[in-house]
Amino acid sequence: MKILPQPVPGSGPLKIGPQVRAGSGSDRGGSEVVPGTSTQTTRLVLRIVAEQAGPEGVSRVLGHAGLHDQQVALRTVGGRISYTDKIRLFDAAAAELGDPRLGLRLGPALMEDPAAAPMRVLARAFGSPAALIRRISRLSTRFDTACVLRCEWVQSGAAVVGWRALRPHRPSRADCDYTIGLIAQIPVVFGLPPARVDHGVICQLNGASECIYHLAWTEPPVSRVRNMLRRFTGAERGLGRESSAEHRLRVLEGAASELVSTAPLEALLDRIATRADSVVHAPGHLLAVRLPAGGRHIRVRGTGEALAAALADDGTALNLTDSALVELPVLSVPVASATHHYGVLAAVAHSGQEFFPDDTDTLAAYARHAAAVLDSAGLLAEARENGETSELLLDVARALAEGSTVKTVAGVVADAVPTLSGATRSAVALWDADAGELRIAGLSGWHGELAEKAVDYMTTAQESPELSELLRNGAPLLVNRNGSDWAKSVLADFDLSAFAAIPIMAGDQLTGIVLAYWADGRAPERLEGALTKRLTGLACLATVALDNIRLLEDARRQALHDSLTGLPNRALLEDRLEASLAKAGRDGRRVGLLFCDVNRFKRINDSLGHGAGDRVLRHVANQLQSAVRTSDTVARYSGDEFVILLPDLESEAEAEYLAARVRASLTESLEINGTNIFVDVAIGTSVSGALPHESTDTQSEAARLLIEEADLQMYRSKARARGQRPPAKSKDSLRLETELRGAAGRGELRVHYQPQIHVATNEIVAAEALVRWQHPELGLLPPGEFIPLAEESNLITEVGAYVLTEACRAGAGWRAAGHDIEISVNVSAAQLDSTEFTAFVRDTLNRTKFPAAALILEVTESQAVSEASMNDGILRRLRSLGIGISVDDFGTGYSSLAQLHRLPVTEVKIDRSFTTRLGEEGSAAFIAGIVGLGHGLGLRVVAEGVETRGQFDALRAMGCERVQGYLFGKPVEASVLEDLLGVPVLDPARG
Repeated sequence: MKILPQPVPGSGPLKIGPQVRAGSGSDRGGSEVVPGTSTQTTRLVLRIVAEQAGPEGVSRVLGHAGLHDQQVALRTVGGRISYTDKIRLFDAAAAELGDPRLGLRLGPALMEDPAAAPMRVLARAFGSPAALIRRISRLSTRFDTACVLRCEWVQSGAAVVGWRALRPHRPSRADCDYTIGLIAQIPVVFGLPPARVDHGVICQLNGASECIYHLAWTEPPVSRVRNMLRRFTGAERGLGRESSAEHRLRVLEGAASELVSTAPLEALLDRIATRADSVVHAPGHLLAVRLPAGGRHIRVRGTGEALAAALADDGTALNLTDSALVELPVLSVPVASATHHYGVLAAVAHSGQEFFPDDTDTLAAYARHAAAVLDSAGLLAEARENGETSELLLDVARALAEGSTVKTVAGVVADAVPTLSGATRSAVALWDADAGELRIAGLSGWHGELAEKAVDYMTTAQESPELSELLRNGAPLLVNRNGSDWAKSVLADFDLSAFAAIPIMAGDQLTGIVLAYWADGRAPERLEGALTKRLTGLACLATVALDNIRLLEDARRQALHDSLTGLPNRALLEDRLEASLAKAGRDGRRVGLLFCDVNRFKRINDSLGHGAGDRVLRHVANQLQSAVRTSDTVARYSGDEFVILLPDLESEAEAEYLAARVRASLTESLEINGTNIFVDVAIGTSVSGALPHESTDTQSEAARLLIEEADLQMYRSKARARGQRPPAKSKDSLRLETELRGAAGRGELRVHYQPQIHVATNEIVAAEALVRWQHPELGLLPPGEFIPLAEESNLITEVGAYVLTEACRAGAGWRAAGHDIEISVNVSAAQLDSTEFTAFVRDTLNRTKFPAAALILEVTESQAVSEASMNDGILRRLRSLGIGISVDDFGTGYSSLAQLHRLPVTEVKIDRSFTTRLGEEGSAAFIAGIVGLGHGLGLRVVAEGVETRGQFDALRAMGCERVQGYLFGKPVEASVLEDLLGVPVLDPARG
């Protein structure tokens, strides 16, 4: 940043200070080089390097790029670095990873970066890929002011975009690839597949003046219609306003923090000019002000010298028609408060770049805050000569910074008025523009009946000429007995001789009044000098404090979003669900819900900390949003539960399709503190019009039923994933849970065994141990009736220990009788999570004399993969004992070859849902693929659910080693199974 030394003709002395630079450049006449590349880009590069090469790789890249001292800043979101540093980092990262086209990977990485969510929201506000590309230079300026990205031509589904690096910068292959990767992701922002980008030969690296990219993307007809409707209904404008309001709130909060600063004036001006870049990012900025005490101050940042050259003769206004600004985009706003016009704050971009429509309002809001800062700074500078006043204003500023409600702020300001002005009493009144009423919000020095009367006092501009004057000109005024009839009446009713009214202004709008009352003859004859300055400064403090609190209260009133994920919360979801049901009833359509519960979330929290849990929730929120349609609503319902509202469905199949997309979106791992976590969700689906007894009198009741059904289906989905019978709603669940405690000790648990057949010999070579509960009143209960209760109530460890012990004891007996048989036992996540489980298994094998090599522990596919980061260690310890590890229900959990390869697995079991579909089109090829996958990894393949000879023959032809199902026998007691050992179960000669 520069403090210009040259005077402005005809405008008096110019106050200057020491030069401060943000980059290199000449003292005069040149364009100072400033950091223009967002660190959003560098954090993506470093994240990719960390994922592939680890922390050591990141360190090497920073060292080769000469950026070790900036490693913290390079990982932030709102920082800036120079274009040269960016290219050095690109080149170092590409060399480290051996990937010269690294830039192509940054676009997809940006779509997954939670920190880029505000930028994606801003982009999504344009409504469609075509609309975003049409104004692409606006968004590109946010990433890099050293380059220009422009739209040459666009229509629905196709576009031509140009990109060039501005002099003196040289284009690079990495930056060209980065641009390709970014623009390819534009349709992804709107829920569409990435664009196809054809660069061709027109490239700066080939000597062309700019790079030309041809984009093509697939946009379904329904999206085009929806985009047209969005433009007509103004939805795009609404989203833009919401994003702008959120941005403005952050700016105002930052500006308010400046008000409590006691920094010297020169440092304060430097800070105002520097912060302008965080408010509206641009290659150059200018702050030119004249202070009431005399002297002008000019601050220039980057290419802002072009703005300085266009200053008018008074040195505090811009001549926008000046030749220095031809073809340059410029934003210019006044720096003015209710009492002073200080000058101008401006931003300038390169030719071809654009600002966002709301940037003017944002910069203007910041300039008003800057003016309030200068008001306060001026007042504080004067007040330093008066110790008592200085301390009071500082105390007020500190107290206002801590205020969280309008009432608190009004009270703090009212309490400060008597000391500052010598008034007998004081008040703060707030103006309600919508109602046209002025009401008291805070009082000081009032007592008894007068206090009660003052609290309830209200007036209007029609009643009060003085209030009407304040609304009209916004200037402080003194009201005494020479005023209007209204003024005389107020003075008499409240036993006053005079009062001063200092407006609290937001821009040019009255928001309130600081009132100083005198009840004796010591009232001033007019407002001037120190009195006016002190009360005006106090009103400036009140302006910023009330402005911030109003914005915060507006946010609270609109608090329909989850603070952690930014998603709609439960209240907003239910409101939208009821509206969707009402609309669906009119249109003859259907509404669906996906109730999603993050599996094993508590264990993630307990194992890795709540910070990791928060990252998981944000990751899931982002993935769910990326998987659904733009018309759908993803909401955080509670804790680790998310609900997706699917309006305007034609059939239940659409809901199931979207559920599959949600599952697929969570197949990639999430890295937390160097640990890869695989996260998945259990999903329950419900669709309106598909529920029994769904007809209700109210939409709220229909919404409740739909949510309850989806919730129930989610729990059933969890049970199926564990290989259990889905639970039904039961009023006796609490009773069963209570009676299950101690069932093993009372001898009520039974272990049955289902044979596994060796395909080549048709003999029983293994048996799966399955538990039953011989309830004294309800009879023999299958596992689906009580295992979910055992898992929820932490009884599963007791039940699992009993099953494992009994199975090993039975297996040892059979082997002693000469039967070389293996035993499979299902293991729950809770058992794997116990640090004592490995020791228990070892002790059980020793006590029962059952060989470890003959024991197979079964874990579900989703459990094995999702828990790999946390229980991979225990699985390996179990495998080191010689025990086999089997992945149960394989094919249902979306695991990949790489994931399976990392686990100590010896066997996979094909889920019965695939086996039973043998004979359907495509099913045989799918199962054959699983068999081939297993064999390729050196794993044994077992098929469950075999019920027909045709299924058996097909599996044998595929090379499946073992089969299990009702064709060979249901689960039976140990004594029954022993009679079958050593005898062929299926006659191979039978057809």
